[in-house]
Amino acid sequence: MSHSIHRRTWGVWALMTAAAALCAPGASAQSPFPSKPIKIIVPFAAAGSTDILARTLANALTRELGQTVLVDNRPGASGNIGAEAVARAAPDGYTLLYTSTNLTANPAQMPVPYDVAKDFAPISRVAFLPLVLIKSTTVPAKTVPELVSLIRSNPGKYNYSSSGVGGAPHMAGELLNASAQLDIAHVPYNGAGPALNDVAAGRVQLTFTTLASAQALLKTDKVAPIAVAGERRLVSLPQVPTFRESGIQGLEMGTMNGLLAPAKTPQAVIDKIYAAVKKAAEREEFRTQFVEQGADLVVEDPATFGTYIRTDLQRWKDLMSRAGVTQ
Repeated sequence: MSHSIHRRTWGVWALMTAAAALCAPGASAQSPFPSKPIKIIVPFAAAGSTDILARTLANALTRELGQTVLVDNRPGASGNIGAEAVARAAPDGYTLLYTSTNLTANPAQMPVPYDVAKDFAPISRVAFLPLVLIKSTTVPAKTVPELVSLIRSNPGKYNYSSSGVGGAPHMAGELLNASAQLDIAHVPYNGAGPALNDVAAGRVQLTFTTLASAQALLKTDKVAPIAVAGERRLVSLPQVPTFRESGIQGLEMGTMNGLLAPAKTPQAVIDKIYAAVKKAAEREEFRTQFVEQGADLVVEDPATFGTYIRTDLQRWKDLMSRAGVTQ
């Protein structure tokens, strides 16, 4: 009888111990991702194309993931400050990077505080945005040939702004200088928004930017588009010719937008975020928002995006070398 009682007592104790272990902090199964808000760092100032499309994506991911997704602008150093913050963040999927071509262009011409190929886990390339040459309406030229003639007749008078050293807008300006034998000075800013604002104010004459960045100002009488640095005209700017149509060859330049996480983020988390991006891209409203901003929606899986990044790193090294822009 005493042995039977002892066995029953031991059994109750064992069950209670097991239950306590399951309830202990840290001992329960890990909460499914995402269980708290997600932060997307944009390494540029607000109101630029990267910021605008990042917010569009954040809203869509909030719906698809059932958790709040917020945008955090960290401008500076041509995107390097925000990118480094993500590279050093915890690899848990709660801090992401939504960035532009600066990610692959910067290492070709300046020291960067991270290794693009090793410090990030690609999730998806999201969009590609052809650049547009925008002028202040104080510039008395309406076409590329008129602009080229005007600049040649007034050496040292004209300059162009960009969202930062090393990005696609900067490189587009250098390619225009090389293609048309011009000498337009470069004025870098910490984002497309500030770069455009100074063109609208007349402090800078020209800028290369995306339609998404320029759209609000184009509705005013302060700036005007001259040409598109793409293979074809933009759906939202059908009246604006390409550089090729305007007599300038080889000036096809744009910026990619992509979503990345810190390296070593669990593959299951990467796959879940990518699945949410893919599902968002299937919605007509989401696709329309990107097209209206002058963007080609591109959604590719993490492996394909990783290959794109490695290829683009080399492409920018070659482009910088041809344009004479080096570290």
